[in-house]
Amino acid sequence: MAKKHTAKELERFIELYLDGVPFRELRSEYGLRISPGTFNMHFLNYKAYGASALEDRDGFNTYTNEFKEKVVKEFLESKTYLTAITRKYKIPSITTVRNWIIKYTNGEATKAYYPKPEVYTMKYRKTSHEERILIVKDCIRNQLNYKQTAQKYNISYNLVYQWVKKYQKYGPDGLIDSRGKRKPDNIQTETERIRAEMAILKARNEYLETENAALKKLQEVESELMFARRDLKRNIKRLKN
Repeated sequence: MAKKHTAKELERFIELYLDGVPFRELRSEYGLRISPGTFNMHFLNYKAYGASALEDRDGFNTYTNEFKEKVVKEFLESKTYLTAITRKYKIPSITTVRNWIIKYTNGEATKAYYPKPEVYTMKYRKTSHEERILIVKDCIRNQLNYKQTAQKYNISYNLVYQWVKKYQKYGPDGLIDSRGKRKPDNIQTETERIRAEMAILKARNEYLETENAALKKLQEVESELMFARRDLKRNIKRLKN
């Protein structure tokens, strides 16, 4: 897994971008290792709040029920974009707010969320077959974000990863607790396998659509910056004449 960029590195990339270096060149020539969507979010946060918005706060945010309900209602009752809401309340991930909205609109009670950075070493806790299916489906809907799913359900990263893989291969039967028992002989039927693969593809397509939209937005910003620099040069030239 690639190492995350520090706040100083992100600030340098954004300054280069503002100086006219295209996003694609930042990745190919300068070592940027994040997606268009992530870069766009950092870029917008930087413009709105400055360098302090680039500090890594993952794992240290606490969201109360009241706060989550306030954010969701503001989004639903206004024409504000999800990215704008996320920036306004300095929430690190759009996915976090999207999950709140899904739960709220489905009538599910929102629970206070306390992210835990120790998801990779978390102790095992007992789960039912139904809960494992729920966790796997939630992970798939969340674009296979294993870490966030592990934090949300207070289980280890490795367990979420293993359950998703078993679900892909065996379907729901693969999530039956088989400790001390023989592994299930029956691989899921062709129909079940196709449904599982379609769920994975759907999550992946939603992710790609978001990334493509972000890349298009970055290209629009690059064009605006190019025209602004050209106008500035013209104005300077006029002042000299």
